[in-house]
Amino acid sequence: MKKIIKIVKALLARLLFAAHGLVGAWKVASSYGNFLCYFLLVPILLLPIEFFITFKFTEEGEWKWFCPSVCLYLLSVAPGLWLMQLHLYRERIDYRDAAGWDSCTLQTNYSTQTIEDLSNGNIPALSVSDSEWTLALEQLLVILLIVGRWLLPKGKLTRDQLSQLLLVYIGMAADILEFSAENLKESAVYCDLLLIIIILALWSWSLIQFTLVLTSVAARRGRNFSTATSRSQNFCDLCFKCGCCANEIWSLMITIIMQDGPFLVMRLYLIINRRVFNQMMMFFTLKNLLVFSLQVYRIGILCCSVPNEVEPAEEPAADALTVTDVEKGETKETEIEEPVPAS
Repeated sequence: MKKIIKIVKALLARLLFAAHGLVGAWKVASSYGNFLCYFLLVPILLLPIEFFITFKFTEEGEWKWFCPSVCLYLLSVAPGLWLMQLHLYRERIDYRDAAGWDSCTLQTNYSTQTIEDLSNGNIPALSVSDSEWTLALEQLLVILLIVGRWLLPKGKLTRDQLSQLLLVYIGMAADILEFSAENLKESAVYCDLLLIIIILALWSWSLIQFTLVLTSVAARRGRNFSTATSRSQNFCDLCFKCGCCANEIWSLMITIIMQDGPFLVMRLYLIINRRVFNQMMMFFTLKNLLVFSLQVYRIGILCCSVPNEVEPAEEPAADALTVTDVEKGETKETEIEEPVPAS
């Protein structure tokens, strides 16, 4: 019964991925007017094969370090969002050239997509701009990454680790969504193709974190070790190659390399080189700098800390024992000396 529930949940997660991929491919194809955009569905079509291979060759229904279903999902949706952002850039440039302006603006809706199927009787048709479509698809992407990870089998993860991983995912998703949505709205960015590509590249790079499993979960670290053998073994496990074999170190390093580090550099570049000064940019830059500093500090602590040596537990005091003389009904205290080891 448990295996059936596991299979159903895994299938439901992949169906959600496929539905989002299908909607994204449809929107890209309708915006470009090109049927070839449906090739974005090729990774989605591989999900059934991945589903069969995963349950065939794994005992827990999930791989230990890598999640291929999430990887295929990102390979389908992320390129579609790239194409939508480039489409919006081209629309802004065309609108600017047609109006004869020196710079473009975000205040005008350049095109809309009408959902005629929702127009029924007195219900008006729903009209959504391309920029709103793009933002909605991006928001749905990070939501489904969290929900999908929740539905997918735990694999080697414990329930405690899974709950920890989901909380980590929520924080990561909020930062990634804010980075792309806010920076692409800056006046120094939305008409600069190179900056748009760099921001989208950093955004895509950060999404790869969601394909990793155990490296996002900090392993429990023992604090005390009672024997010399266990102390030596755990010390080697923790500090070998500056502690990089520990899951918590891996987690921090991956977050720095794939998210906080690149995001901080990009924000500092916009502030220093492009003179982007506003309240939100300053706040998120300071927050990014604080998180980056704390992560580096944490890595230093984990690499340099040595497990505490614990003295052997002392035996109960045997200096004086109470002996009862049953025959005489008297109680007397007898001193027992500890044996002196032979020299």
